[in-house]
Parts: sequence; structure tokens; C-alpha cells
Amino acid sequence: MTGELLALVDGEIGEGKRGGMILGTGINDVHAVDKMLMMVEQLKTHPTLSKHLSKVTFVKRMSIRPKEWYIHPHIGADSNGAMKLGNQKMWFQLILSVDISQPETIDVDSLIGEEE
Repeated sequence: MTGELLALVDGEIGEGKRGGMILGTGINDVHAVDKMLMMVEQLKTHPTLSKHLSKVTFVKRMSIRPKEWYIHPHIGADSNGAMKLGNQKMWFQLILSVDISQPETIDVDSLIGEEE
């Protein structure tokens, strides 16, 4: 199935309760990592959402069960790996997952070792 990638956004909604949302991305290319990371940056800098978000996972929605499928921990799935949306079943194929709960860290020592 071709179509728009979905962003599964995890966060905490207060008092340690976890929640999330499913967002359309406007991204159709599974190789458009630059666009996915741009969306992550937009979410990280959002004045309200940024305080609550912990992870953004990009998935491709499939109407036919693929060989390998992704089950999002907060959404779950049936025994066949599918999620029901109304009368329709869908599977997710994992494209990219970004943990935004921790500050970004760049290991400078490993970069120096690559240059030598």
C-alpha cells in the first residue's frame, strides 16, 4: 500500500500517565528521513506539546499483512498483528523511531576516530 506515513507520537499527560496521538505527516516516501526529522524538530519545539512528548515513530500503514510488521506498545494489536480501525484491519511497517525524551548527545571522540 502506498500512501502517507503516519507518526505515532508518545508522551506523558500528567501524573505519569502515558498517552499519544496518531498524526498524518504529508510524507509519502519511506526514504525521506530529512522530512521525518524536520517533523520531529517541529514537535520538539512546539510551545505546548514539547513538554509532554517522549517518542515519535514513523510507520507505513498496510492493508495486507506484511512479512514483518510493527506493533506499537501503546496501541497494541490483535493476535494477527493487526490494528482494527472501524471494520478495517491494518498493519504497521516500522520506518523510523526517534526517542526525544533524552537530550541530544554527540560522541565527539568517535567522530575523531573516524577521521584518522
